[in-house]
Amino acid sequence: MNVRVRDIYNFLDGIAPFNTAMDFDNCGLLVGNMGEKIDKVLLSLDVTEDVIDEAKRIGVNLIISHHPVIFTPIKRLSFDSITGMLIKNNINTICAHTNLDMASKYGVNACLANAIGLKDTEPLHVEKVKSYKKISVFVPKGGEDKVIDAMCENGAGKLGNYSKCSFITQGEGRFKPEEGANPYIGEIGVCEKVPELKAELICPEDKVSSVIKAMINAHPYSMPAYDIFNEEDSVCEEWFSCGLVGNLENDMTSEEFAMLVKRSLNCTGLRYTKVNRKIKRVAVCSGAGGDYLKFASEKEADAFVTGEIKHHEILNANKLGLLVVDAGHFRTEDIVFTTLKNLLETEFSTIKFYKSKEFTDKIKYL
Repeated sequence: MNVRVRDIYNFLDGIAPFNTAMDFDNCGLLVGNMGEKIDKVLLSLDVTEDVIDEAKRIGVNLIISHHPVIFTPIKRLSFDSITGMLIKNNINTICAHTNLDMASKYGVNACLANAIGLKDTEPLHVEKVKSYKKISVFVPKGGEDKVIDAMCENGAGKLGNYSKCSFITQGEGRFKPEEGANPYIGEIGVCEKVPELKAELICPEDKVSSVIKAMINAHPYSMPAYDIFNEEDSVCEEWFSCGLVGNLENDMTSEEFAMLVKRSLNCTGLRYTKVNRKIKRVAVCSGAGGDYLKFASEKEADAFVTGEIKHHEILNANKLGLLVVDAGHFRTEDIVFTTLKNLLETEFSTIKFYKSKEFTDKIKYL
């Protein structure tokens, strides 16, 4: 099986849709081309010169990073720059940033919450909501598999951990081909009664156009009949949140909770404040999440875990009575790559995936 860049891109897009990234962000395939064959892949939070050297030693030609290698407009491209080095060494690069932060199941914050052991998690602050439609299409019996497969390959029929989800009902289609028609079944001017099936699939709103196009191309009829339902009862919603809030299994003191975070994230050190109450409800926001303190307070959290927090944010947390644990940007985000590597290895068994050993934040604690 030849795995191309587009195959891995599409898989990542299914976990953390690139179109859900924040407006300021730059995600997706930032270096390379979708059609290139891939044998080995390196995963790293950032792409640095050390990471590129590591990729060259291993022989990979695709890097998946969290932080974008191109964030601001490039006015000059030098082969000494990170982007130039990637191009020069033919290393494709996919960057999954805020879309991966916000992904509800396998995203950065989901992995952070799982590592700490939070239960009954919910969004800390919903940034975006992904809406779904329901598409119904009428197909002659025997032609449904080809049509459903085409629709699913273009984004329909995905529900949680299940794919190719559809519901089929049987019925009878009636029609009369008029002059100029090119009927798949029947004759010009003759009324026909044909055993037909109605296939119903959910579809993300942003993929409706491509799914309809694929359905029409795969359909045996030259003029297939279909419906797109907008009623409330046929619309599912998927949220995307920068941060989660949940509950610990047992109450803890400030010190006990700080030690739990340190162990769970394999930190060599961290910063934390102290409150005079037990910790039960915890909010997390990976990376630099100080802006989300107010949402943690609104969700009645006892503690807030993030990767970077500023002095005035700590003062605000103290005022709100929130314990703050600053575990470092690297430790609160790099954790996602263990989960991502496992998912990719399961999906692409013929490809070798490596987690970077070269990239760390280089921070030491005395």
